[in-house]
Amino acid sequence: MANEGTIRVHRSIAGTGATFRVAFVPYADGDDSKPAGERSFHQLQEVRAFLKLLGIGADYIKDVLRQLTMGRSAWVPNVSIPEK
Repeated sequence: MANEGTIRVHRSIAGTGATFRVAFVPYADGDDSKPAGERSFHQLQEVRAFLKLLGIGADYIKDVLRQLTMGRSAWVPNVSIPEK
């Protein structure tokens, strides 16, 4: 069974922790949507590889990388990922 939702990628510019945080926020009834899972990465290439592992299409990945180079956050709406 697959979950549908939005993947958000946030780039941190301060601190000594991971630079990128990737979270999956499933669609839920109401306005109380919380991330179902989150992974942290230090390199942009790791984010790219993780999105590819999730089955995100190449065009969406390119858009995420473009959004991250232009600002601090990126969003991929309407994705479907397996529960595992």
